[in-house]
Amino acid sequence: MSLNNYQKEIIKHAESQPEEEVCGLVLLNRDLTISIKKLKNLSDKKQESFAFSPQYFIDCKINQKILGIYHSHPKTTEEPSMQDTLISEEMGIPYLIYSLKTKKFFLYYPESYEPEKLIGRPYIKGFYECTCLFKDYFMLKLNINITKWNKNYWLTEVDHEANKQLEDILNNNLIKIKKEEIKKHDVIVFQLKENKRKHVGIYLGDDFFIHQCGNTVSRKQILDSRWQSKIKDLYRHPSFV
Repeated sequence: MSLNNYQKEIIKHAESQPEEEVCGLVLLNRDLTISIKKLKNLSDKKQESFAFSPQYFIDCKINQKILGIYHSHPKTTEEPSMQDTLISEEMGIPYLIYSLKTKKFFLYYPESYEPEKLIGRPYIKGFYECTCLFKDYFMLKLNINITKWNKNYWLTEVDHEANKQLEDILNNNLIKIKKEEIKKHDVIVFQLKENKRKHVGIYLGDDFFIHQCGNTVSRKQILDSRWQSKIKDLYRHPSFV
């Protein structure tokens, strides 16, 4: 399955049973391909909830990484219900929700989520984007949980809307600094193409930064003159000011 077409399979699954919630797992395979596993909804109230056998969960974790649990909302919006957020927090696993009513996705990351390695991630819409690497870096390297800054990691397809959302999050939670004052752990905002979606990375010090590009795996890279010329803004967490 194409890395970034898995959502089409989820939509097809939801549309195949429009009167009840469908559910399944989003999986990252050992060869860095992505797949979904459709599961049978065992809930007694399938129109408003879902449940599945824990054995599926155990079996998949042996050979694959579970990126998230997906399910549909047949009659309501993509916003997670209170039950969705409680169970996601309890399990520490993201919930990807698709609404048949609004035709939109919502990717909820619980504050209890514990990210794994930062380097070598394939680009996967929603789960492994530059904003996710930003979030996970702060947790793994700095023990700072910034999940509460943004609850929906399924970014809009409209570039200027995505940029506005990113700018609001950064301006409301970090401190903008001058480019010449860059230091370790600073958030770098790149403008790769004019009037297109902005890109974020984290400065590692010693002229290196880490980022997740859309056409390759996440990597540590030299902040050379080419990348420096694309820097739009720099931000610093208040604890480092």
